Amino acid sequence: MNQPSEFPAHAWMDGEILPWNDCRLHVRSQGAFWGANVFEGVRGYWQPASGRMHFFRLDEHLQRLRDSAKCLRMAVPFSDEQLRRGLGALAEANLFTTHVHAVIGLAYGLGPRCESLGHIDAVHAHITALEMPRSPHGRSGIAAGTSSWRRIGDDAMPPRVKTGANYHNSRLAHQEALAAGYQTALILNHRGTLAESPGACVAAVIGGRLVSPPPTSGALPGITLRAVAQIAAELGVAFEQREIDRSELYLASEVMLCGTLVEILPITSIDRIPVGDGEPGPVVRRLQQRFDQMVGVSHD
Repeated sequence: MNQPSEFPAHAWMDGEILPWNDCRLHVRSQGAFWGANVFEGVRGYWQPASGRMHFFRLDEHLQRLRDSAKCLRMAVPFSDEQLRRGLGALAEANLFTTHVHAVIGLAYGLGPRCESLGHIDAVHAHITALEMPRSPHGRSGIAAGTSSWRRIGDDAMPPRVKTGANYHNSRLAHQEALAAGYQTALILNHRGTLAESPGACVAAVIGGRLVSPPPTSGALPGITLRAVAQIAAELGVAFEQREIDRSELYLASEVMLCGTLVEILPITSIDRIPVGDGEPGPVVRRLQQRFDQMVGVSHD
């Protein structure tokens, strides 16, 4: 079967650069069949002046990968340096000269007699990367709808563990939002306060302060959100993490997503109620400008 042209030529798995189609797990592996995996998405920013790829906050992503693995009692078969070198080698092998989104994953393999739930020692590591331009909605903003699906909780499926199984919750919310004519969803927890969106943290300008839900609300501890908090401090904008009611978002002057893939993305309406005047506001614009400086590129 011919490789689709939208995929790069190479992937990295268990220490080797492989043809893309050879990077695979058996269908009965715990990682593939049961979602027993952990992963990190990392943004690579192409720097034309130096001819190099810069992976944003890679050390923090690798630490979060290890934190997720620890919660799953999963051994990490490669050191951070080996994973870092693997990511660099993959970027070089694919001759990337544009921004990419890379995924570093760990997945349980096959156990004895396809053991489904018990602990096994077999853990595979893989790294894949795709060319990924920055969102065209970064300037115009997107519409969000509040999902009827509630966020999973730490007492059932801990949201702080970045595992594929948790993203079934996000997928349900995202597909519902698309079907309703929105571009993303906002997911509430079982207390009725904001958790996150599918794949990104949420922050809002409320009373002149930048506010975001804490991880105890069901949000994945965000690496991009930490960068945004740092930028906010530099800009003199107060930042805090606390519970946010649904109705507070209707009255916020600005709302935005913060995540590796979306970066800093304005939300201009929620449940078809305009956020502020329905246009990206001054705080998000200042954050985006400083973020571009931080990653060393201008917005496409």
